[in-house]
This record gives sequence, C-alpha cells and structure tokens, in this order.
Amino acid sequence: METERLNNRTVDLSNVELRVLGQEWNEKLLRLTRESPVEAGKFRIYFDRSPDIFAIPRLTSYKHKCLGLFRNNELLGYVFASYQKLYINQRVTDVIYLGNMHVFQKGLGKKFLKLLSDRLSGMIPKNRRVKFIYAYVMEQNIPAMKLSAHGFFSSRVIGQISMVNILLLFPKQLIRKYTIRRAGPSDVDSIVELLKEEHRHRFLAPEMNKEIFMRNLAERPQFNIRNYYLALSGDDVVGVCSAWDITILKKNRILEYGPTMRFMRWVYNMTAPILGAARLPNAGEALRDITIAEFAIKEHDREIMEALLRYIYNQYREQGYHSIIFGSSTDDPLMKATSAFISKEVRSNVILGILQQASAEGIINPALIYADAIQI
Repeated sequence: METERLNNRTVDLSNVELRVLGQEWNEKLLRLTRESPVEAGKFRIYFDRSPDIFAIPRLTSYKHKCLGLFRNNELLGYVFASYQKLYINQRVTDVIYLGNMHVFQKGLGKKFLKLLSDRLSGMIPKNRRVKFIYAYVMEQNIPAMKLSAHGFFSSRVIGQISMVNILLLFPKQLIRKYTIRRAGPSDVDSIVELLKEEHRHRFLAPEMNKEIFMRNLAERPQFNIRNYYLALSGDDVVGVCSAWDITILKKNRILEYGPTMRFMRWVYNMTAPILGAARLPNAGEALRDITIAEFAIKEHDREIMEALLRYIYNQYREQGYHSIIFGSSTDDPLMKATSAFISKEVRSNVILGILQQASAEGIINPALIYADAIQI
C-alpha cells in the first residue's frame, strides 16, 4: 500500500487518480480556490477568477484541460494545462502552460506533481508536437519553489519575471517628447508589425500575426482597438501597449497585508482624498486594476515606455482606478520605466520543463522572458 504522512497520520494514496474536469465544476473550483489563497511571504492574495474560472484558459490557448486530483470522489487539488503556441528561441513552438494550481490538503503537493508528470506525459500526443511545459512560481512562495526543485519534466528555473503594481496617487507630468494617443482601425497593421517583432524576440511570448490580433479584438471581453495606446515621434509609431481592465476575468484580492504593505496602504489612504485619488480597498476587497496586456517599444527605449505609462496613469487615475499592472523580465531595461512611480514589485521564477529531450538543445537562460499579465 502506498502511503504518505499527513498531519501525523497515515493517508492512503494508492487510490489517488487524475481526472479531467469540465465546465460543470466551475462553481466548486471557485469556492475551493477562495478557501486556499496564495501565501507569499507576509501577505496572502487571492486571484479571483469569477465568474468563470475557465475563461482565461479559453482566451490564452488553443486547447485546455483542467486536471483534478481525486482520492475516491474527494477533490484534493487541480491545475489547468493550457496548450499554446509561443516563441522559443524565435520560433513558434507548441508548449503547455501549467497554471492556477491549487492543492487543498497540505503535504500532497509533491504527490500531485508526480501524478501530474506521469499522467500528463501519457496524455501528450505522440506526434512530438508539444515540446515544453512551463509555469510561473512566486519567488516568495517557498513551498511551491521546493516542489519545482524536484525536477518533474526535467524542469529548471530559466529566469525571473517581475509584475509591478503602479499605484495611482499623484498626477504625473507627461513626457512631451512623444505624442500619445489611442489607436484606431487604421493603426492595425502598424500595431501588428510592432507586436510581431517584439514577441519574436521574447522567450515564451505568444504567436502574433494579423489574424490572431483581430481574433483577440473580437474575443476579449470589454476590449477593442481603442484599448491600444500609441507613442509617436513625429509621424512615426515608436511604441504601443494595450491597457485593459481584466477584472471581468480576474480580480486581485489581498486578504492579508504584510507590515510594509499595511504601512504603504495607510499612507496612501491618508493622502488619496487630498489628491483626488481612490482609496485602496480593505483586505479581501478587489483592487481596480488596469493591466498592460501587451507592449512593443522600438529599440527598447525606456523613455517611450515611461511616456505611455504616464499617459495611461493619468487617464485611469481620473476614473478611480487603484493601480496599473505592468510586467516583463526582471532584467528587461523597460522595467526601469516604473521607477518614476510609487509601485510594488512581485517577482516570480519561470520554470521550464522539457517534454522531449531532443528539444532541449540550444535552450539557455534567455535574456528577455515574456510575462503574460493576463494568465498569471
């Protein structure tokens, strides 16, 4: 009999199995996720994907499966496996993203990964189409990092990404060197070319072309061409980014602030009414966030990125939003554009697993890793 010690008692794991969960599990998965928030360092955060936990995997993949870990009929944990076409070393490659993993009983995380490794290997098509698997793990999420160290799927840390929450407090002076405006239908080709070139040079960036771009415009809720902002130098488009309120898909709820964040929130809320900014919510309430979902900057000029962020900052500050979420490789020079703002940075390790050993050739720690702010 296969057993594991859990809270000083022996648990029978011989009848643990992995099952595919359909849309009918939506409400239960949302409830269970609320009851098991992410604990990172001295704060707890809940990524609320209501009303539909399957919505983001549908938008970001060409196929997805929610895999549940069961003992008899008791759900012990789940994870989403999203099949995607991403750039690996400047070539579009089929990969699987493992995201939104939750284990509801302490001590079962390693067992879940081992079962997931065994079962998922058997589910991958034998035509060698899918070559890699990847995940993001918060740097401060020590239990999850310990699990990733076990090397399932021959995995290793290949780099870090940073997600920065820019707090919308003081109004910001614009950088007049560039003209910033919203995009219109006539800008589609220019935007696509910028994004395509940018994504091609970023490890794990999604495939981009005009067909994909137009499909995104049609399928993303509360999103259209005017969600894109352009930076112009004279008549030349030198930068673009999209600003999207994705709280219809995912809301960030900080359930417990650490000491530093509590102090920052107290100072912020004392100042906000004077400056006409929105107060930060109480613990458990949702933040009103704007997410920079995509961006492309010519020559990776940080001043162009900062010009875009300043313009978007002022626009959404006036609308009562709390923050802008912007993410990229921790070592990306464009991240320096956030130094002009009051912000909080959260770093995550990027874990890459090899599903076919022949595909590992030429994979080194990349300089620029894409941070998918929609699905993280």
